[in-house]
Amino acid sequence: MSKPLRFCCALMIACTTATTSHAVEGGAGAYLLGSREGFAGIVPKPGTYVGIDLVHTEGVIQGLSLGGLPIKAETDLKVSFAKLSVTQVLETELWGGTPAFNINVPFVLDASLSFIGETPPIVGIPIEDTTSGIGDITLTSLVGWHRGNLHYSAALSLFAPTGSYNTASIDVPGRTINALNTGKNIWSLQPVLAATYFDPSRGLEFSGAASLLFSTRNSATDYQNAPALNLEAAVVQHTKSGWAFGLAGYAYTQIGDDSGSGADATRAFLGVDSLRAQVFGVGPVISYSGPTIFGNDATLKLKYFTEFGAKNRFESDTLWFNIAFSF
Repeated sequence: MSKPLRFCCALMIACTTATTSHAVEGGAGAYLLGSREGFAGIVPKPGTYVGIDLVHTEGVIQGLSLGGLPIKAETDLKVSFAKLSVTQVLETELWGGTPAFNINVPFVLDASLSFIGETPPIVGIPIEDTTSGIGDITLTSLVGWHRGNLHYSAALSLFAPTGSYNTASIDVPGRTINALNTGKNIWSLQPVLAATYFDPSRGLEFSGAASLLFSTRNSATDYQNAPALNLEAAVVQHTKSGWAFGLAGYAYTQIGDDSGSGADATRAFLGVDSLRAQVFGVGPVISYSGPTIFGNDATLKLKYFTEFGAKNRFESDTLWFNIAFSF
């Protein structure tokens, strides 16, 4: 594997299991969409890879459930968070492939939510909430294989409820709501299949990933999120200078409807027949491989996603910077 390619793989594996740092039932899932794009199917050579992400996202939704509290109003959410990712690729062989383990630790730097009340006793009152703190940690095991220019991998991610969580409450005189949490109060499991075709002579790459997200019931609100299908893909042109330019996108849809008394109450309050969510996103990706930072080889990546076609989920714009080191 060439040096630039190895650095790009280090960057991708550092980004692979990013989690959302904010938690809103029916508004966002445990998995941060757009995490798997360039070199999604490649597990690099044995070593230690460390990634640092800085992410800012802004979204809007019309009707959702926050911490057990249904909200009819159009709701705006802004979140800035950082994430530390550490991946260890082992020197041994498993099922003919290369095994690896990853841990992702997110920290919400600032999250703010706002809306204008539409139901008593807050009709016409601007309501706000803010929060910060550690989010839900993700643990991932994966195995990668190589067949010429084709690389593919299988992974299993576990999202642990390590972030803080409380059910919602409203302070009418203070015009505030206590509903944002840094955790989701649920366990989630995500099996993933990913593949990459990369032609080193032309520098052209095609990558894709498919995953299913299964979550446990939120015991605090009796809200059960339905399983969700995530499809992600990217086309990237790599240059000999270490720069790469591409386009990435994703599609998300729940393959059932949310259940439990919390979901039933939300449907009744919002006057809808289904809470089934979907969203699509697309945007550019730029990366540079090869610089030495703090004495270690590094890769830099910048990507931006804009979402459309959202239903029962925040429709967001996300700016995402990553730096990855290989040891």
